[in-house]
Amino acid sequence: MPATHDAIVLDPPAINRPAFQPYRLLVVNGNTTSDLTTSLANQARVFFDGAAHVHAVTAVFGPAYIASRVEAAVAAHAVLETVEREVTQAEAPFDACLLACFGEPGIGAVRETLSVPVVGMAEASIMAAMQRGDRYAIVTVGQRWPGMLREQIRQLGLDARCAGIIALPGNALDYVSRTPESAAEVSRALDAAVAQGADVVIVAGAALAGYLPVLPRKPAVPIIDSYRAALAQVLALASLDRAQRQFAPA
Repeated sequence: MPATHDAIVLDPPAINRPAFQPYRLLVVNGNTTSDLTTSLANQARVFFDGAAHVHAVTAVFGPAYIASRVEAAVAAHAVLETVEREVTQAEAPFDACLLACFGEPGIGAVRETLSVPVVGMAEASIMAAMQRGDRYAIVTVGQRWPGMLREQIRQLGLDARCAGIIALPGNALDYVSRTPESAAEVSRALDAAVAQGADVVIVAGAALAGYLPVLPRKPAVPIIDSYRAALAQVLALASLDRAQRQFAPA
């Protein structure tokens, strides 16, 4: 019989990896409704499940909920001032910043100010939508928002695949409580978006964050919560940024 040999098992080389530290994320509600900030903070903490420490703040001044170009201009100033204040007062640097407002007021100025990733809800959710389908639609609240969003997505260069923008009736803050009536309105708008040719639909805006579980029905296409898309992207960019800094050549 041929000789047998015991297999030699070599231990893998030890890799000196630093212990994981949760990311420090700054979430800025560009509206001045503090109850909405609390809701956004709670949703983020559930979403991250310990992977990140969430510091959520409300804009220092401005509209209760942005619904016009004038209010968006005021909010942009407020968002920048809020970010500068929070960064100055923070005990430790933030790893990334999320602007929790679909209109992304002041995002360019915030990116110019900070050296860490800055994510907005519109850009994150539209990018995600284009990875899930060919033509996306946006469902939001506010009669002026369709025109405002068409301008925004043209500036981003993301308009070619937009099938439509549907505005829900009423005041955006009335939707935050997620009543059966408001959930039914959102469901009807999703159906209308699919009828316009969308094969993926974004439920857009801070007031509509967290709506997917309460909808009475959903169409048979991917539905993207714009806030959760931004949470996913801000975590991905923060982790990429940290990895590149940790493993950069000395």
